[in-house]
Amino acid sequence: MKLDIHGEAIQGARHYQEDCFEICVEEVSDPEGCLVVLCDGMGGHKGGAVASSVAATAFINHFLTLSGLPPTEALQLSLDAAHQAIRNEIAEQGAPPEMGTTLVAVYVVGNDVHWVSAGDSHLYYYRKGRLEKLNQDHSMAAVLDELAEIGRISPEEARMDPQRNALRSCLSADDISLMDLQSREGLLRPSDKLFLASDGLDTLEGHEIEKLVTKYKRKTSSLLVSKLLKTVEQVNKPNQDNTTIVIISAKGNSWF
Repeated sequence: MKLDIHGEAIQGARHYQEDCFEICVEEVSDPEGCLVVLCDGMGGHKGGAVASSVAATAFINHFLTLSGLPPTEALQLSLDAAHQAIRNEIAEQGAPPEMGTTLVAVYVVGNDVHWVSAGDSHLYYYRKGRLEKLNQDHSMAAVLDELAEIGRISPEEARMDPQRNALRSCLSADDISLMDLQSREGLLRPSDKLFLASDGLDTLEGHEIEKLVTKYKRKTSSLLVSKLLKTVEQVNKPNQDNTTIVIISAKGNSWF
């Protein structure tokens, strides 16, 4: 499978960048594999920026030592290593004790897609004009939207709740309370796309993302990432969060 992979980040209206991503291709033991990790930190420049960088680096480094293990087991152990790296940074390096980070990682081998996540960073799957969220949302937004679906609260109440963005899980000094670890064998086909994104992308509605991706679906991942980030900036949302997007586009039958 020929894969076209590209990622970029914007700072938004924040005074610092707390997102971090890593794309790993050549170093992955399987010649047809790629690993992408995206983290969205919390705790400001001295906390969130450190947490996201430490977690992403620890995850990648540990994953590369686990050749031969089943993908889901390697992802689980790598998440544990990233979590422990956060704890060590707090306990041994004097990092802010309240710092933390979300994490979403996807491992693609041939047509198979494996992922692990904790927090509210996204993994989306695009095929033929349809955008599907693959991983679970560990924020209060998911709970509020479910309450709205069953009629306990109104959709407007769900959208405007001040606790909507509160996380129910992340990598921090505490235990990871929720985790999503899944595999979809045979999922990826030519012209399909995988999106990893921090929650800054939530500035755009799902249908807006679908429309833009469909318009540029034959273009490079680099161009598509640029168009999405530019659209986020054009909304001019007050206090726009950092936004990071990494796109994996399946292009053909030879490895890139």
